[in-house]
Parts: sequence; structure tokens; C-alpha cells
Amino acid sequence: MCVIGQPDWTPPNCKFELDDASLDWTFADNSFDFIHIRYLLGSIDDWSKLYRQAFRCLKPGGWIEHTDCSVQIQADDGSLPKDNIYNQWNSFFMEAGTITGRTFNVVENDQQGAWAREAGFEPSTVNIHKFKMPFGTWPAEKKWKEVGIYNRTASIEGLEGYGLYVGTQILGWQVPELQVFFAKVRAAMLNPNYHAYNPW
Repeated sequence: MCVIGQPDWTPPNCKFELDDASLDWTFADNSFDFIHIRYLLGSIDDWSKLYRQAFRCLKPGGWIEHTDCSVQIQADDGSLPKDNIYNQWNSFFMEAGTITGRTFNVVENDQQGAWAREAGFEPSTVNIHKFKMPFGTWPAEKKWKEVGIYNRTASIEGLEGYGLYVGTQILGWQVPELQVFFAKVRAAMLNPNYHAYNPW
């Protein structure tokens, strides 16, 4: 199947298919060696179903990898004031998830592990790796300073992509008030005194 915008220089055993992972999967049992799920927070109405379908479609010994993050921007050291804009950012997405029935709480409370175990994966094979992705250069370690630069840059440049549809179509905000909101979030992300991160 050819999908517009996909590369045409793929290997012969690779093809692209456009589908909705939240619907019933049409793939046969034991079809895949590896299933990768990435950054679908706010997109899936039944995560347990998605994991059950992935389990069914994996070959024995196959792997599922799910990488997602939390929209709950936070700090561990008290560097964020109680009235900081991230509180509104967090509520913005929590409210949207409640309205749509498609939660943005995906990595909280070991939910991914619970979904995997409920789907049938052996508990001993379920591994959760957690990371704190900083915004900016506040971490002491050189590696995490660099990660923080990339995370902050990608987040600042992607604010409209993250929030315009959610704000206008789900929450009923007007574009000008969203732009003011995004400007405040950008300023917080650029504030070197805020030791903020989002969990992955």
C-alpha cells in the first residue's frame, strides 16, 4: 500500500499502512516480532484493548515497546512557585482527556505495566524504564543538560501542535487566549530558575 508522504526507498519487506490502532486489529494472531507504540497520549480510548490486541498479534517471544510521556510538568526541588503556569498546562490536558475519554495519563502509576500484565504478558517480562526529561540546562550532568536543551526546544516549537486543536476544538478556547497561554508556557520553559521536567 502506498501512502502519500512515505519514502519510496524502503526495503522490499517493508510497507506502510494507514490504519487506526484504537479499532479492532485485522492482523492475524502471531503476526509480528515487534510492536512499537509511541507518543499516543490523548489518542486512545481503551488502552487495555490496545495492549490485548498487541499481545494477540505478537509471535511467541515477540516484543512490545511503548514509549510515552506525561503532560504533568513538575519539579522535585520546590523551584516551581505554587501558582506556576505548568499547573494550568497540566489541567488543560487532564480536562481534555476527561471530555474526550482519551486520557493523557498514560505513564502515571505504572499503568503501562498493568495493561501489559492484564493483556497476558508474563509479569517477569514487563519492564518499565522511567526518565525525567528536563526543560533546559539546569541538570548538573552534561548528558542531561543536552537532553534538556533538545526537550525544551522541541516543546517550545511544538506548543501550538500540542495545544491548538485541544484548546479550540475540545475546550472551546479562542486562538488569541491560547496564544497568550502558550507564551506563558514558553516563558516558564525558558526560566533557568525552574528545574522542571516531564516524566517519560
